[in-house]
Amino acid sequence: MRAVLCVLISTFVAGCAAHRPATVSTTKPTPVAEAATSGAPPPGESLENFMAKVRKLSTEARPTGQAAATVEAGNPALSAAAAVATFAPSPTTLRAAAEEYRRAGIFDKALGFLTRALALNPKDAATLDLIARLWRDSGLPEVGITDAHRAVFYAPDNPIVHNTLGTIFQALGRRALARGEYERALQLDGAASYALNNLCYGWVLEGRAAKAIATCEAALRVDPTLTAARNNLGLAHAVAGDAAAASAAFAQAGDRATERYNTGIIRLAERDYAGAIAAFESAHTARPSLAEAAARAQQARAAKAALEE
Repeated sequence: MRAVLCVLISTFVAGCAAHRPATVSTTKPTPVAEAATSGAPPPGESLENFMAKVRKLSTEARPTGQAAATVEAGNPALSAAAAVATFAPSPTTLRAAAEEYRRAGIFDKALGFLTRALALNPKDAATLDLIARLWRDSGLPEVGITDAHRAVFYAPDNPIVHNTLGTIFQALGRRALARGEYERALQLDGAASYALNNLCYGWVLEGRAAKAIATCEAALRVDPTLTAARNNLGLAHAVAGDAAAASAAFAQAGDRATERYNTGIIRLAERDYAGAIAAFESAHTARPSLAEAAARAQQARAAKAALEE
């Protein structure tokens, strides 16, 4: 069940990892060469080859997103931030505009503002951290690793940049390195619930249910409103084989549709196809726009039919 659950984890509603807090306030951030040499390549690949690929991606890749003009017309906050950044450019105003574009899913425009901000202050950790998160959220964490390292270099005592580097390591499958960064963030700020939550999720991925449960519970003691930690707590209970506790955590984390969908994933992992069908159908009834629930119900029906043949 643990192995199957790990395959299905990415399908949970209301994402598992709270990668970082909503804002970043740092001053200080690493030359590319220094950042690169502190990284780690995927297993079986030399550091030199790995970083060569990263540099190539950095020059070729461009995050994509929605058409800017359409969103700008209906988003006053975005338009205002862009106007301020245009007429009074500074790292702070350019980052603010980039954040608005990132929230709107217009990653290429966000990157443009961040590039301008970095030109004004190449050692600004807040800008470097936001660039790294932008690449990560665009599905290209390997491109963001250099900027994440640079942010840590210039702001070694800032927990947020360590957390961001950890999420990028985790996205690259470097789980031990990710844990190290989360733990460093917690050394710097023992109340960093976002780092506790990400550490919990890392233990879930490792199948270490007891550690995951304890860490998620610690995150929730710091911030009882952290929905991602409740979802991760549900995952941890599922890895431990306690479906009832998993469902209870999911129920506390969100609405009925989310709870039913996530419970369906657990039932699917347990090969309880009848239970999965019921859960997915309930999720789709509660939220008809959740098309994935209907698709998963059909998947469970097919699996159940195959088992009965």
